[in-house]
Amino acid sequence: MRLGVFTDSHYSSAEITCGKRYNREAFNRISNALSFFCDQKCDVIICLGDLIDKEIEHSKEVENLKRISDLFSKCEIPIYVLMGNHDAFAFNVDEFYDILGTKCRPINLYNESCNLIFLDACYFKNGKHYEPGDSDWTDTFLKDIDALEKTIKEASGDTHIFIHQNIDPSVLENHRIFNDVCVRSILENSGKVKTVFQGHYHPGKNSELNGIKYMTFPALCENENAYYIIGV
Repeated sequence: MRLGVFTDSHYSSAEITCGKRYNREAFNRISNALSFFCDQKCDVIICLGDLIDKEIEHSKEVENLKRISDLFSKCEIPIYVLMGNHDAFAFNVDEFYDILGTKCRPINLYNESCNLIFLDACYFKNGKHYEPGDSDWTDTFLKDIDALEKTIKEASGDTHIFIHQNIDPSVLENHRIFNDVCVRSILENSGKVKTVFQGHYHPGKNSELNGIKYMTFPALCENENAYYIIGV
């Protein structure tokens, strides 16, 4: 299976934020990524989160997301979008996927050769999901890890995990989920998980620990050609 992957486009009307995020240019970069994935005949396209960024008015955030939705609708390849913290600080879950189209809501994929499992870590440690107006991205937590353990146990064959925030212990602590140690234990003990694909940490990073590869992709808003094809 050939996966087209990008993350952290942070699309908004701002020309540049944080000194290096080219937010307004992100739309063209997403368009270029989709064209590349189509030319290369990918089977699935995955955005690992932070598709959009905040605006002063919510109506502008809606307008931006609809513009991306229109772009996605012209692509013949299935596109799945994980919710990142910036997405969740602007939209509640249902509104986000209603605008993008329900087909963009990631669901676990299984076939004879591999399993793709999508996780949402846009939760605070108290178990509350991020909502519009929230802003503390350092408080991030993977809820219901018993369900994750059960899902992996029931899967057959090689398994790959997709998450916006970071589980990799070599990534800065403020980018990692609060219960990363417990989650890594579940992944390692399963004997099935081969790769964890992540965004959130904009420089990107690759590492390997106890037989699992951790691939953190660079942010598209900071790197014009930060879109990748991965074989699983």
